[in-house]
Order: sequence, then C-alpha cells, then structure tokens
Amino acid sequence: MNYLKRLLVMMILVGAFAACSIHVPWGLMDDYDGVRVVMRVTPDDADVLLNGRFIGAAYEFASAAVALRLASRENELVFRKQGFREQVVDLGNYSSRRITVKVELKPVEPGSPAEPTAAGETDPAYEAKSEPLPPLPEEKPAPVAEGFLTEVALTVTPEETAVYIDGRFWGLAPASGKVMFLRLPPGKYAFTAFKPGHATFSKEINVPKQEKFDLEIALKK
Repeated sequence: MNYLKRLLVMMILVGAFAACSIHVPWGLMDDYDGVRVVMRVTPDDADVLLNGRFIGAAYEFASAAVALRLASRENELVFRKQGFREQVVDLGNYSSRRITVKVELKPVEPGSPAEPTAAGETDPAYEAKSEPLPPLPEEKPAPVAEGFLTEVALTVTPEETAVYIDGRFWGLAPASGKVMFLRLPPGKYAFTAFKPGHATFSKEINVPKQEKFDLEIALKK
C-alpha cells in the first residue's frame, strides 16, 4: 500500500514538473500579424459600420474566434441601432493589435433631439466623409447547399478592400491578397469590392462546377 502511495506521489510530481516545462509556441498557432477587433456592445444586435459600410451585427464579432481582422488600426467603426444614439470608435486611438471595443449605446429619450455623435453626425445616418459610397447589389438569399462545392482561390488587392458576395459582407482583403478555401456551390454570384479612394468593382461571376477556380479582383485608384 505504501509503495502505491509513493508511486502515486511521484507520478503527480512528474506531471506537475512536465506541465510547468511545456512551452506553447503561440507564434506557430497563429501567424496573423494584423489587427483583431472583438466587439462587446450593448445591445449586441446593433449594426456595425466599418468606414461607413455596414458589415454585420455586433454579436457577430463578440469573441476572439470571430474577431474582425484588419491590416491596420487606421479604421473607424460606427455602432448604431434604432432608438439609440450611435457611437463612433476610432481604432487609431488604440495601441494594441488585439483590441476589445466595449460600447454601451444610450437610448434616445422620446421627443428629445438627436445629439451629435463623436464624428459630428446625427442619427440615424452615417457615411464615411471621404467620398460617397456606391450602392450594393440587392441582397439575395444564400444559395442552397449542393453536394459539390467549388474551391475559389480569390485574390483581392489592395489590402483592406471590403468584399461583398450577393450583397452580403464577406470580409476584408488581407495584406497578402490571397484568400484560399472559399467554397461555393456552382452558380452565378454578384461580387462587389470597395475601398475608399478606389474605383468600385462590381460584376456577376459565374462559378463553374470544377474543383478549383481562380478569381482576381484588383481595384484601380
């Protein structure tokens, strides 16, 4: 019995020593060197605008796993919801590449005039001041999933170009420009790409029924 107790103690000590000696190579686990933005917003279904363009609801970016990825902090977020005062967040005011934005929208009291926001605008509309935003194609329902999916190798330049597929925000182009593992059922899709200071790309693309399909979008200034 004593032998078993001593053996158990030794196993616990060895396990503890090994746990303290393990080094986790975090750099290998995540090689993304841009900016990640987690949004903790109340109410969490508030709309999120990136540089004047709607990208989704706040709860869609509420954890590290679904954080908004950007190439730099030179971007602006706007949070708004009907019945609440919108709030503007300049990411340039943050110093870290891992940003958690905490916002609590204040309700608008009935009969009271809307107060100017941090960007000098009033509810309910906000647009980027740099230039007017082009219209997006009408949002279409997501295509019905099929047994066959085409792997689309999408290359988008310049970086931080906002990409929309069938009117839905898909994401921002990374610094490398190459986006792999975009899998779509074969069919026609309306691709729109937008970045301030560049001509908007808008085209209906036919994704063929094949294993791989290369698509390149390059915006011109």
